[in-house]
Amino acid sequence: MLQLESNANNPDVIIIFVTMVESTKDGNKDGLVNLSEKTCSCMKFQVDKLPCRHALAAIRFAKKPFGDFCGDCYKTTSWVEAYSGNIFPVGHPSEWTIPEGVRSMVVYPPPFRAQAGRPKKKRYKSAGEHRNGNTRHCTICGKSGHNRQNCRNAQPCQIPVPSATSATSATTATSKRPRRPYRCRKCGEEGHNSQKCPLTPEVGGTT
Repeated sequence: MLQLESNANNPDVIIIFVTMVESTKDGNKDGLVNLSEKTCSCMKFQVDKLPCRHALAAIRFAKKPFGDFCGDCYKTTSWVEAYSGNIFPVGHPSEWTIPEGVRSMVVYPPPFRAQAGRPKKKRYKSAGEHRNGNTRHCTICGKSGHNRQNCRNAQPCQIPVPSATSATSATTATSKRPRRPYRCRKCGEEGHNSQKCPLTPEVGGTT
């Protein structure tokens, strides 16, 4: 019951009818609860026979006890009634009458393939169970349920527009530098290389 009360800190609720309450979260419709029929649009109220987080917020808003909306299977009166009759002993295994088809049946364990890494010993919690851990909050508004990327109170990002001077300087910096003129290795003059140097002797000529 204490866990149900701790989970009742749900978002706002809006009364539609006397017995029907709508739960909202961040302005969006999150669930429709009918307290008289003990139903919710998320279907967890009907399946688990326990109030879901939408129903918990509606019950707290209606100022009613949470125990009135829990299923009878969770109450101690149902447990006492289930064991009120006589419980007969099973008897010794030698006195059992087992069919031959069942006696000759050999049941093997299912095939198991070990996964890499250390095996997990803790069981996986279901969707309705409470998970211990830190709740993440938005760094802009401080509320839970979203982050700063999905926050509605976030200011639009102002992208600075580059000025004409910075654009010109960037273009000048990225432009190609002028090539240095070729210089001949033989005569040291510019404008030609060693293959086209006038000092190179012609083939078949005199040096």
